[in-house]
Amino acid sequence: MRKLSDFLLRNLLRPFLAVLTALAIGAFIILLSHQNPLEAYGQMAFGAFGNFYRIAETLERSIPVTLAALGTAVAFSSGVFNVGVEGSLYLGAFAAFLVGYEVAPPAVLHVPLTLLGAMLVGAAWAFIPGWAKARYKADETVTTILLNYVAILFTSYLVAVPFKDLTAGTQQTPAIHPSAYLPRFLPPSRVHAGLFLAVLVAVFLHWLLRRTSLGYDIRMAGLNPSFAEYAGVDVPRTMIRAMLLSGAIGGLAGAAQVMGILHRFLDGFSPGYGFDGIMVALLARNHPLGILLAGLFYGALQTGAAYMDRTTAVPKELLNSLVAVIIFFVTAEGLFTFAQSSEAFREKLRRWHILPGKAGKGGGGQWDSSQAS
Repeated sequence: MRKLSDFLLRNLLRPFLAVLTALAIGAFIILLSHQNPLEAYGQMAFGAFGNFYRIAETLERSIPVTLAALGTAVAFSSGVFNVGVEGSLYLGAFAAFLVGYEVAPPAVLHVPLTLLGAMLVGAAWAFIPGWAKARYKADETVTTILLNYVAILFTSYLVAVPFKDLTAGTQQTPAIHPSAYLPRFLPPSRVHAGLFLAVLVAVFLHWLLRRTSLGYDIRMAGLNPSFAEYAGVDVPRTMIRAMLLSGAIGGLAGAAQVMGILHRFLDGFSPGYGFDGIMVALLARNHPLGILLAGLFYGALQTGAAYMDRTTAVPKELLNSLVAVIIFFVTAEGLFTFAQSSEAFREKLRRWHILPGKAGKGGGGQWDSSQAS
């Protein structure tokens, strides 16, 4: 019974309180603009779940960030702080365009072939910082951030020069073949089969992390790499495997947007799905099934805020501030819990002199939760 109450407190109550606190601060911000926060939040809730179409739009908004969060979570679980899912997402999306445009087999082959191409490219891109981390202990936070810019600018060049659609007024490629489209359902909304892909990936990751030896190695490497090495886990190899898996899922997130929504590659198509995926992964404590709920919350936040912008007098800037406050609180709460549970993350904080203690094996001592309170 005590374990159950601890589980509920850790995984449900604390995130719920973080969201309530953020909403309370958001209500104060709305009051400063002489608007009624209850009315504004009512419009936000209606915009997210008010009718059949609004629910479908919320589901559609949640697809890319949920997949990005799943890719982030598997790397975080291994102790690798991969913030480069955005780069894998861009390259995976362009790979999906190439396969969807250059070949035209029947749909039963074209869809899985396109998805596979995107996943392979995404995984290959994530291999670079994973290998640098495992081989040379390069700081993956820095390398993945820098590689994001390389990936985004490289795809910008591709869509601006060799693959540009000369008949369009914007930087975009020609359309892929319809046989590579992900089918849509719940018309007239744009929600597509990528939603089922996200659910399948979440269930697969849950099984992988909880029921397989690779998943055990990943979790051990993330919780305490020193102990994992002592127990016989090849930590560098495990980190590389986790990064390959992370990049593959990131590539899948980009492919879902190209095949389900855009049907072509657009320059700068992502508003930051890879970075928002970090927030969603932290909110769900890297739990694959929890990420499904956290991704839905993100989708509702985005859809509801957009609707509130159209139907109330709350300035758009305040809406952005409200979303930022909510993201700040849920991320800070999730980050605090993650820091408590991950020896690798605490080691990084010691190296940055944020936590007391000496960095290196056995140099940091034990985490005292009172240090952060």
